[in-house]
Amino acid sequence: MMRLRNSRYLLPLALGVLGLLLLVRMFLAGAFVLVPEDIDVVLLVVLLSITLVAAIHRMVQISMNHLRTRSIRQARRQTLAEHRRFLSRLDHELKNPLTALQVGVKTLALTNLDERQAQIVATLEAETSRLSRLVTDLRKLAELETQPLNLQPVNLHVFVADMLQAERERFEAARRTLTAGVSAGQDVWTFDQDLLVLAIHNLLDNALKYSRPGDAVRMDISAQQELLIRISDTGIGIPSAALAHVWEELYRAHQIEKTSGSGIGLALVKAIVERHDGTAHIESRLDQGTTVTLRLPPVSQD
Repeated sequence: MMRLRNSRYLLPLALGVLGLLLLVRMFLAGAFVLVPEDIDVVLLVVLLSITLVAAIHRMVQISMNHLRTRSIRQARRQTLAEHRRFLSRLDHELKNPLTALQVGVKTLALTNLDERQAQIVATLEAETSRLSRLVTDLRKLAELETQPLNLQPVNLHVFVADMLQAERERFEAARRTLTAGVSAGQDVWTFDQDLLVLAIHNLLDNALKYSRPGDAVRMDISAQQELLIRISDTGIGIPSAALAHVWEELYRAHQIEKTSGSGIGLALVKAIVERHDGTAHIESRLDQGTTVTLRLPPVSQD
């Protein structure tokens, strides 16, 4: 890319050098006598020299920008690599202690406890489960950045039917309504099915947790020039001040801190969509609901 950009300046650079050589030759030959007939030659030499300086300045500027961009990319790659190593170490260090803690709490719950003790044990069990999910989600996030996508053609109608069958029971148990629809210009789309199932599951899980009995959740999928997945609910919504941060790892809005969750779900959704070169967008209003839209471009055939 840099070579193509620099090629635009080869002609003015060559002309500028030619102009300077002409000017030097006139001086060395002692023939530089300014007469009216030579004004056009002098102007040509001056303009060519200016062109030379401008071309050199621009080439230096492009080179500096290229070096700066390369440095930023290298620093970003190093940061991501350190981030992955940290998440891997965290998963490794916490997995065994968490398993032992969960087994101990479950065993304690089977003993004779009074009401207050039972509440304390239930809280411990809930928090250890939340911590376990957090570690699991962090591991998935770390693996997502390194593992290649398993891209396969997927029938969208079958995909949606399977998602509904897997999710509907828990929605009905929580007294929420879950519906879905497909308006596919193309019935088949290529993506990593396991990852996209995980992304949609996380979005539906959020819609379930942050809605109320009687609320409705809707999933719509369409495939035209892009794959469009929209999940909307009539739940409690998200404060406008929090919308800019919901995709960040471990971020949880103040209003939902008491609701069980790891704070990784939306960050994982965003990472999955971006691995498909897509985008994720969220809109929400308090007490009116939330809509998350995922856009995935077609897979390149290159």
